[in-house]
Amino acid sequence: MASEPANSPLSVRLIRGAAEFLGRHRGVAGIGLLGVVLAVWAMSGFYTVGVSESGALLRMGKLVDDAVEPGWGLALGPIYRVERAPTGEVQSLEIRGDQLPELSLLTGDENVIDVRLVAQYKITGLGRYLFGVDDASALLAQAVRAGLVERVAGMQIDDVLTAGKAEIENEVRRHAQEAMDRYDAGITVVSLNLQSVSPPVEAATAFRSVSDARAEAARLINDAESERGRTVSLARGEAGRLLSEANAAAKARTESARGAAQRFRSVLARNRAIPGQARNDLFLDMVRTVLPRARVVLLAPGQKPDIEVNLTQPRPAPAEEAPLRVPSSGLFGLTPREDRNDGGR
Repeated sequence: MASEPANSPLSVRLIRGAAEFLGRHRGVAGIGLLGVVLAVWAMSGFYTVGVSESGALLRMGKLVDDAVEPGWGLALGPIYRVERAPTGEVQSLEIRGDQLPELSLLTGDENVIDVRLVAQYKITGLGRYLFGVDDASALLAQAVRAGLVERVAGMQIDDVLTAGKAEIENEVRRHAQEAMDRYDAGITVVSLNLQSVSPPVEAATAFRSVSDARAEAARLINDAESERGRTVSLARGEAGRLLSEANAAAKARTESARGAAQRFRSVLARNRAIPGQARNDLFLDMVRTVLPRARVVLLAPGQKPDIEVNLTQPRPAPAEEAPLRVPSSGLFGLTPREDRNDGGR
């Protein structure tokens, strides 16, 4: 073969040199080519299983081992093949409607609501997950949708929008897990999360009006309960005050009655001891009480008394008159001792 010109490109000269070498050493070239092919085939059989993954080893398409541990390995194809899945992670699956992200559901009282739901699951059986069903994720989505439709259809819209969310999540998760176990899908449903539950946009204004009315009713009820509590407290306080006053008055009357009874018993004892003396003492006590407030009018012989009866006009104050005093010696000139002695006789 003619030599290449000196000004030929280096790549052209290398290719032509290699061709000339292979032409002269055809046996060695075949062995080298076979070695290269074998090396490439062996290198293509290396695989890697991540830390949060598990691998399933297949031989001629048949499952041999569904618990290949994380790390490096060799599976020479096309006889052997390794399928990997994130078994150590909790995966999320958004349950969507046919055309929109929200699911439109009908409640038990025939109201339409839009629901957004996310299911969290974990692969617990890799072989069953890969080969037990055609599409385990799609099966899970259908099971969750079926359970959600069934549960919401048996509830009132007020419960769905307020306190019934936790119940819906628990019931639908249980229904979906039963479906996964029944189909042996190798999936464990960890939790369900109702991200939003709301009426359709067309009915949102009416629902807000109803919600505002209920909130106003609740506020009025709370105000009424507060007013009732305040009124009852005031009434109880007033009742306690009146009861205390009544008890005090009753106690005062009781003490007064007891004192009067004690005085009566004292007078009775004196009257029994000295008959007539008690009567004279009571008479003298009354005279001493009444006479200082009495007016004494002296008339000349033959003068008629001038008696004025003022029913509407106040009577003018009379001139100072000396009150009639009872001598200390006693009424009718008798001393108390003489009066007692006389009464004794």
